Amino acid sequence: MTGTIEALFQLDYGGFQLSVDLHLPGSGISVLFGHSGSGKTTLLRCIAGLQHAPQGLLKINGNIWQDSEHGVLLPTYKRSLGYVFQEAKLFPHLTVA
Repeated sequence: MTGTIEALFQLDYGGFQLSVDLHLPGSGISVLFGHSGSGKTTLLRCIAGLQHAPQGLLKINGNIWQDSEHGVLLPTYKRSLGYVFQEAKLFPHLTVA
């Protein structure tokens, strides 16, 4: 399906489980909100490729960025997106210089 963001993720952290089945328009503005600790940042990290969900499917406007069933995982640097962190930090492989 084109023109959509399709995200299906299953991720377990001991006492926390993220289970996402999300379908959003592929353009415009969408808002993600919820209580502290509900998984908002984890979901965004999965979409950006900064967090790996062992069970996941991510399609952006028809392009597959992750499909764990078929061994597809597009690296973060090849994903056409912007991400603003809540905290000021750099990617581990980069420096201020």
